[in-house]
Amino acid sequence: MDKIRIVVADDHHILLDGLKALLQKQKDLEIAGMYDNGLSLFDDIQKAQPQVALVDINMPGMNGLELTRKIKEYHSHIAVIALSMHDDAGHIMEMIEAGASGYLLKNVNDTELLDAIRAVKNGKMYFSQEVSDTITSYAVNKQRKQDQPEEAKLTERELEILKLIAEELSNAQIAETLFISERTVETHRKNMLRKTNNKTIVGLLKYAMEKSLI
Repeated sequence: MDKIRIVVADDHHILLDGLKALLQKQKDLEIAGMYDNGLSLFDDIQKAQPQVALVDINMPGMNGLELTRKIKEYHSHIAVIALSMHDDAGHIMEMIEAGASGYLLKNVNDTELLDAIRAVKNGKMYFSQEVSDTITSYAVNKQRKQDQPEEAKLTERELEILKLIAEELSNAQIAETLFISERTVETHRKNMLRKTNNKTIVGLLKYAMEKSLI
């Protein structure tokens, strides 16, 4: 049986020692290299010939994000698993976008870590439960934001005219105040109604007050 060759990069030596002891006990796994920084791992990757790379995110020299990007750029067949204490959507999504096949938190148990290694070696994605929950929440919130109508963006000139409308000035008075033509004022009025999805000036003023524009 061919063993799964693994390289590990983490700047915490206690963690490295623990991972080494765990991986050495597995009959189907083989340690191809243990490194305390990302740069050393990448420099050695051609010689180590791993199938799976287990990487921390915060490391000196080359962090896990940069390391993952480089591995996927030059050795796309190598599956990368992030092993991190960062449980926020920002770090997780960055690693996924960089090409990581898995993301585990450092409080993961031995069984799940081994399951993740075997899963990504077979081309699957693997995320611990907390990470999956974070990804789901992130995706749902992103979708909700996309579903919400985009905020109307009024120009500086439109806001000027809007404030003068609120002061009950006529088109002629606004035109005189701003040194523009009445037709221009009317065009701006129509544009503001269209942008804010209102049919009347009263509706436009109500919208402006709700959005603290006036």
